[in-house]
Amino acid sequence: ADEIVFTKNATEALNLVAWSWGRANLAEGDAVVLSQMEHHANIVPWQLLCAQTGAVLKVAPVADDGSLEVDALLALLNERTCLVGLTHVSNVLGTINPIARIAVATRERGIPLLVDGSQALPHFPVDVSALGCDFYAFTGHKLFGPTGTGVLWGRSELLEAMSPWIGGGEMIESVSF
Repeated sequence: ADEIVFTKNATEALNLVAWSWGRANLAEGDAVVLSQMEHHANIVPWQLLCAQTGAVLKVAPVADDGSLEVDALLALLNERTCLVGLTHVSNVLGTINPIARIAVATRERGIPLLVDGSQALPHFPVDVSALGCDFYAFTGHKLFGPTGTGVLWGRSELLEAMSPWIGGGEMIESVSF
């Protein structure tokens, strides 16, 4: 229960990571690595945040057969890489990315791995612990849930370190001037 954040959709879940975790952890010269097959919801927040922080966005290529070029992605990782964001299953190509394999590599380097699972969950069971990722976002309507629902799963130590992204009622115990 302490690793689940309910959101209005996957886009909001991905933005939550970008604007709360990313804003606190990205600086000029740092890098975020994505793939060419990402949904706009996992591209645009990082483009905006990189523009504001001076971080750079690196993009891993997709092979002619639609698969992620994993070795090329791993070659982009270095000491300035702060996050890798990948789709679990491409909404355009249908490619199933080897998230567990990539998670081993990112974990060895101390780089958080954010996964957009919106296209995966309707097709097969997902065990975030077995995958080894650090964040996993998805939308409810892909699972025949109501529109306007989504989830961000995150490792508790990462979620606890994040500042609130949106302020308002029932977030804190006391508000005063």
